[in-house]
Amino acid sequence: MKKVLFFLVLSTSLMAQNIKVNFKFHVNTIYDYTSTSKNFTLTQNSSNSLFKFDDINNSDQIKYKEQARLMKTTDTLTTFLINGETLLTFYRQQTFKNFVKNIQITNYKLEFKQPQVYVEDKINMFSWEILSKKDTIIGGFNCKTATTNFRGREYLAYFTSEIANQGGPWKFDGLPGFILRVESVDGYLLIEPTEIIISKEASKEIINPFENKKVVFFIDLHKILVEKDKRYVSRSKSLPNPPDRITMSVPDMIENTGLSEKIYE
Repeated sequence: MKKVLFFLVLSTSLMAQNIKVNFKFHVNTIYDYTSTSKNFTLTQNSSNSLFKFDDINNSDQIKYKEQARLMKTTDTLTTFLINGETLLTFYRQQTFKNFVKNIQITNYKLEFKQPQVYVEDKINMFSWEILSKKDTIIGGFNCKTATTNFRGREYLAYFTSEIANQGGPWKFDGLPGFILRVESVDGYLLIEPTEIIISKEASKEIINPFENKKVVFFIDLHKILVEKDKRYVSRSKSLPNPPDRITMSVPDMIENTGLSEKIYE
């Protein structure tokens, strides 16, 4: 097994079968209590990959961790109590890819008391343009740069052919090399590696965590979110002193679901 840390220069002849990359997943969310940086781990072999939220019990991911107390942990959720009054919940977001079938599945938690939604996409859904610019060194690897527009945002991706695997973090894929870093041009999203581990050992099975789950397609998220808003409005209207007007804002999500601000009266 060869372990690759930053600032370590490596041979360009690595022929890896298995790879594990720890990533920092930065999202400029509007929610004040969570850090914009989350830990994710990507494990990948020649057939499958799994990108999952790591260290879900790590209170370092909470800005006011000195005020946080662990309340409850389940297979999918961890809940903290902040300053004795505010509930903060993390959920284990994961993206599983099956390269043989050209499918990937990502789980979404859209409502706290509602089941998760499992969204299926094609792996090769990106249209990339490889830029003719000087290579960038990331984690000791020479990386080329490519750009794409994906569901409302323009991205730059840095990928290397010095790792035998193709693929990348979260949903990103489809370049002639392994994607080590992704950033949105608007500054909303940044995914960058902190540790890269490459192994030539026999391939280990990567289990699909969404086996036998009912999946929907991304286009279905629009309808699901609209129904969520309607349930919220219905609950609000049933209060003893219901508001005259309810404004539902656009979901703070990485992907554009096609929703716009809507006013219910």
